[in-house]
Amino acid sequence: MKRLGLLIASLLVFGLVSYGFWVRPQPSATPIGIQSSVMRPDGAQIGYYSSGIGPRVLLLASLGRSVADFNQLAVALNEAGYRTIAVESRLVGISTQGDDDTQTDLFTLADDAVTAMIADGASGDDLAFAIGHAFGNRVARAVATRYPDNVGGLVLIAAGGAQKLQAGQRVVEALQNSFKWVLPPQKRLTEIKYAFFADENTVPPSWVNGWHASAANMQVAAVQRTSLADWEAAGGRAPMLVLQGTQDRIAPAKTTSDVLKASYPERVQVVSIGPAGHALLPEQPDQIAANIIEFLDAQTAGIEGGDG
Repeated sequence: MKRLGLLIASLLVFGLVSYGFWVRPQPSATPIGIQSSVMRPDGAQIGYYSSGIGPRVLLLASLGRSVADFNQLAVALNEAGYRTIAVESRLVGISTQGDDDTQTDLFTLADDAVTAMIADGASGDDLAFAIGHAFGNRVARAVATRYPDNVGGLVLIAAGGAQKLQAGQRVVEALQNSFKWVLPPQKRLTEIKYAFFADENTVPPSWVNGWHASAANMQVAAVQRTSLADWEAAGGRAPMLVLQGTQDRIAPAKTTSDVLKASYPERVQVVSIGPAGHALLPEQPDQIAANIIEFLDAQTAGIEGGDG
């Protein structure tokens, strides 16, 4: 009986370990571009990926996600004549936290992004653009707030901020479950799809993998340490293109893009993208790239015309 008990226990342990290896998501895809890093005064290492030639465009990813989500868009931007600087958030990829993570706020993350851009060769007089996806839209607006003279325009993809997400809401539960790799794979896939994708769209493998819970927790804390009033206006100058998913359950238009348009009518242009949810980038890459390039080209032409 003792041997039988040990055998059963061994099989249970083996089963649990095997299940863990089976369901645990693989790391994020590798972002395109040349990998570099820069150190921050608080000891954090910030990784970034640069590619292309032309005006610089910062790429800032969604909650707990890698800038690899921008890979398709980065290629399109490079081909259109823009240089992309895709900056990994702290605790994603080779980026690390600083010595005291209790002080990290949105402006800390904004400074991380600008420091990477400067390390890439940008000068204090250069104008750049920033594209933020979901959580990254908050960082993009913090960049424009901190450096209003250096931001020529913002693209906000799934621009959350004003919506009230609370524990117990179905979409919040699905968002949280997206990070829980211990869930049965089909259950977790269902949760990712509900939180991030339109009903008719398929979740690609890159969105089954690449969820960084530690980074997400840090980012949520950074938002909580930063007053909404300090960053929501994005510096009060830069024009903003807001790309709104037609089926975005996390950031529906009535509490996000509609609010931005009503608050800053002269600066905000809203474009509906569909069918798409909160993920947007993998759902409608061609629509997104076309609208962003048109916007960036218009801003660049305006800047060049002003210089003339």
